[in-house]
Amino acid sequence: MENQFNVSKNSKERGSNHLPKSPFENIAISLSGGGYRATSFHLGTMSYLSSKTWLGISLLERTRILSTVSAGTFVGIKYVTTLKKGGTIKDCYKSVYDFMSHCDLVTEALQYLSKDENWLEGKQRSLINSFAAIYYEKFESETFNLIWDEKINIHLKEICFSATEFNFALPFYFTKTEKPSSTQIHHEYIGNKKIHIPIDVAKEIRLSDIIASSSCFPFGFEPINFPDDFVYSGAVKLMDDTLLPRHAHEGDQIHYPIGLMDGSIDDNQGIDAVVLAEERMRQYSPELKDIRSHDHKAVDLYIVSDVSPPTMESFIRSTNNKIPYIGNWNFGSLQNFGLCSAIIGVFSILLASYTSSKVSIIVLSIFGTVSLMLALVLLIFSKGITGLTKRFGVSDYELNRILHFDKLKFGTLYNLFINRSRSGMKLVSEVFIKQMKWFSLERIYSDSAWKPRVVMNAARKLIDHEVIKRRKKHHYLHNELLEPGEKIILATSKANTKLTTLWFTDEELAGKDNMLDTLIACGQFTICFNLLEYIERTIKNEYYETDYNRYDQTTKTAIEDLQASLMADWIKFKEDPYWMVNEWNTKSEL
Repeated sequence: MENQFNVSKNSKERGSNHLPKSPFENIAISLSGGGYRATSFHLGTMSYLSSKTWLGISLLERTRILSTVSAGTFVGIKYVTTLKKGGTIKDCYKSVYDFMSHCDLVTEALQYLSKDENWLEGKQRSLINSFAAIYYEKFESETFNLIWDEKINIHLKEICFSATEFNFALPFYFTKTEKPSSTQIHHEYIGNKKIHIPIDVAKEIRLSDIIASSSCFPFGFEPINFPDDFVYSGAVKLMDDTLLPRHAHEGDQIHYPIGLMDGSIDDNQGIDAVVLAEERMRQYSPELKDIRSHDHKAVDLYIVSDVSPPTMESFIRSTNNKIPYIGNWNFGSLQNFGLCSAIIGVFSILLASYTSSKVSIIVLSIFGTVSLMLALVLLIFSKGITGLTKRFGVSDYELNRILHFDKLKFGTLYNLFINRSRSGMKLVSEVFIKQMKWFSLERIYSDSAWKPRVVMNAARKLIDHEVIKRRKKHHYLHNELLEPGEKIILATSKANTKLTTLWFTDEELAGKDNMLDTLIACGQFTICFNLLEYIERTIKNEYYETDYNRYDQTTKTAIEDLQASLMADWIKFKEDPYWMVNEWNTKSEL
């Protein structure tokens, strides 16, 4: 078997790079952003985890940490509230599935935005508040208090829904935690290291507003403002400004309202929240010791469920030097055409005054008037960028340089504008986010204790070129994993054509194996594959042979049983990638 890591096997040199003492005992999961594509994929991932057991308890029920970002917060919040109300993953599945397939979210939000009576309470009339209102009416009407309610104990001990705040440019966390001992509490858990919203105030926040905050992606929405856009009739503490902190611990002033936007701006995988939660778990008081692992990490496995591709399409510059009809013109051409149009206009009006036909008079008068108006427009714009910017107080130094642009053809100016705007948009919407993704991943992959505990559940893991690359790089894997089959590859490819939107079109929802079912199925068979690969590439890797041999027979048998169960499912997925989603859909209809 190929050695996964090019490092010494000397355990003294390995530090904390060891297999967990009890693999799969305690699990952390983070759910990335990515629109309904992400929500559906994560729904598939969680439904599959609920079907696999470790020592008699499902992998989903062994999850202690849940971190969600953007669209991942849809399924994350619904799952937590469902458990708190005594429901199951199947109830959560049905609720999320029905919402995505039956609620025309965009149409209803736009209708809500257009009605004056919806904005009488003083909230900002914005698109994000319209979406939040629909989330409240159609999807989730509970408040954050339900998640903090200790009457119903659930398997999740650290829960975090992430947004990004526009005051200190930091992540903004809506967190529920099992409290460490009082001497170890250094801050509240709603906000960040600068902004700390008291828990009693935060408990009044509607979960629909948290969903809106977490999924408020740039360019599509404007920021949602805290607390202004979060208040509602009955939210007594939210409306009391005196309860909100005015300064950070370091003394920095906090300015309200605080703009909140998509959590993926800072960390699209929700990794930082998991790292912080795991650190808190290691500080749990003695009475909570049974709900965490006593190892190098407080969890034994961390599943990062992610639909964002690791790379992006290259920027292709515009090289077309011609735009229709006027590509070869410049501002000087406008002056010439303007003068010609003026002459034609004057001539037409003069000709109309010498003709006796009423029809000719009307036609020539209209034609002459239009020509003169066109001439006026052309002559105004013929002044070029220089002439149009003079009135705005631009300095002579800048005007002398702008003059050179006036001599360029419109086709060239078009390319200058398009290339800059497109590359700038790509930089903000993709390059920066990719950079933040790698920074977050570095936090876990640079930590030797995390390395043998991480499973990247990437939605593109089984796309054709990834399969080809895996055959060359990890040829030692089981042939069933190296050859996923055409059906799996086609389903994966289809799932990854879905754009980052908060809706499914009628065409996407139509027919058997529709886009919603394809994305859910992709989440199911992809996590099945990744768990199998994790067992082969990590747990049974020769690099960890000493660690594996330390396992008692019960643990080794449990590993073998889980691997066999996963492989049986994988073979079924290869025959029909949709078999499990069809089963879940059938059950949810009963």
